Amino acid sequence: MLIPYLMKVSLVLAVLTLAYRWLIQFETFSRLNRVLLWLNVAAAWTLPLVSLPSWGPVEVQTEFHQSIPKVVEKLPALGPSLAGIQSEPFKTQIAAAEPSMTVADWLLVMYFAGMMIFSARLLFQLSRLFIIVAKGHAEQYAGGNRILRVAGSAPYSFFKWIILDPSKHSDFELRNIIAHETEHSRQWHSADLLLTEIQKICLWFNPFAWIHQKLVRENLEYLADRAVLDNGIEKKQYQYNLLHTVMRTQDLPLTNSFAQSLLKKRIKMMNRKPSHYLVWGKYVAVLALVYISSAFVAPYREQIVELAPEMIKPFVKPLVGEVITRTEPAKDTLTSTIKNEETNPVPLHAKLVGEVYDTLRIAQDLGPKVKGIFVRNDTLYWAITPLMTWEQINDMKPELKKFGYDMTINKLQYDPLQNFITSISVHVKGQGSMGEGDEGDDSTTPMKGYSGFVRKGGLGMGQSPPAPLRSEMERDYRSALAIKKEKEVEFFEKNLFGTIGPNSGGSINEGFFDGNGNKGLLEREGFGKSEQNTLLFTDKHANSEFYINTNRSTREEASKLTVDKIKKISFRENNQHKTYFVIYTK
Repeated sequence: MLIPYLMKVSLVLAVLTLAYRWLIQFETFSRLNRVLLWLNVAAAWTLPLVSLPSWGPVEVQTEFHQSIPKVVEKLPALGPSLAGIQSEPFKTQIAAAEPSMTVADWLLVMYFAGMMIFSARLLFQLSRLFIIVAKGHAEQYAGGNRILRVAGSAPYSFFKWIILDPSKHSDFELRNIIAHETEHSRQWHSADLLLTEIQKICLWFNPFAWIHQKLVRENLEYLADRAVLDNGIEKKQYQYNLLHTVMRTQDLPLTNSFAQSLLKKRIKMMNRKPSHYLVWGKYVAVLALVYISSAFVAPYREQIVELAPEMIKPFVKPLVGEVITRTEPAKDTLTSTIKNEETNPVPLHAKLVGEVYDTLRIAQDLGPKVKGIFVRNDTLYWAITPLMTWEQINDMKPELKKFGYDMTINKLQYDPLQNFITSISVHVKGQGSMGEGDEGDDSTTPMKGYSGFVRKGGLGMGQSPPAPLRSEMERDYRSALAIKKEKEVEFFEKNLFGTIGPNSGGSINEGFFDGNGNKGLLEREGFGKSEQNTLLFTDKHANSEFYINTNRSTREEASKLTVDKIKKISFRENNQHKTYFVIYTK
């Protein structure tokens, strides 16, 4: 999972970095260029997670995703391992331990080893900077900046610190240097450099991550140079100062240096005429490339959520959308198949005997069984229940393939807590027939299940399956409803806090009110346990909104609850500093 994801991130980053390098790099809209560079990064990392609109290049995406395993299989060394990773969905159960490491395992080891090396390098660089800052003599400067006098140092800045050796520069040079580094500080350019360094650590194997970092660094220098010149500094004298300073400069990583080695490009940009408005077409072209890139990187919707650690699943789930492939079913073939079932009914006694035999056959566990699949004579019946995992759904596909049909899941939506399937869209195609159907439309209610059948000469979608599969669907549906009822308050909280947005808040569990935790909670959040062992809300929450389980309540009613009846308290503050409480009771 991780290797294909990083490959797709690298691919999009490469395409967008090259587009920026060839089309945008020397345009004078440096502020817009800064935004575009980070838009490229955001697109590269999020396109594998977000959903495509219905008018998007979904068919191209599907074809590309299906072609990757075929291409990888032709690589003798990586074929078996990487093709398996790419073509198979995520695993929700722990597989049996393998006796030896695969090629994919070794690639992961190499990847994480590289990350550790470059992370250590970053920590070393940061420690050098902090040592310099700690030892330097700091002076307060305008805008909250601090100038550190460091003997023998070339001028550079890191966030609000400007490091230089005043004895090496004339007064006029110092004014230009400080003006330049102040612009770096004011515009938070060090944050850009730090983020590019983190991205380079995550994609250390990708040369375009290094190129992107260089392009970001160049654009930051253009921004600072332009701001200095716009403040009235004379251009020629400023350029002479650059030339004089660069001769004795050694750049320190993660810093913005007054005399970066890209001197020629900086002077060229300072002397360049403002870009014509027609170059906006280039920006449109790059944005179009961002969108077109989505065709190559979006196969991992629900798999990302399933593989995410439990504590971050609620934050990852909103990023994951639905993958919908718009394919019209062959209505004539589908209709004729259904009519054939209606005009040639099976006698009732034969149906009952057949269903009893099917039930006994499964009960005796004759042969291997794939969940959701049942074969009788020349017909394969399939059913997807609300509690099936992606792995189980994927195991059904080879069984349909044996009958000459391909199953595609166009949409698979789980509830916000990732317990059951709420909606699904299925497309089946083969032997000149195809059909599409869907089930479920409520984000917090389990779907009842969806089923169909395939056989030589036709298929059916949405028909009730034989007794064993029908019982399985009904059993899983009842279990999913029980889960929904059990987690009713969690669903309510998720929906309520979803309308507030990702603002400050948290939750506490039973037992937190004991000891020093209660005192700190009262001081920090304005609620805790009273001396009477009931909930206590200070005047800070006079206008707060309270819910006991799923019912609207008041501060007075909530304050009457004894602590021993509390299971959990969740709270969230909105942008208007109003706090919402959801109190779980036992």
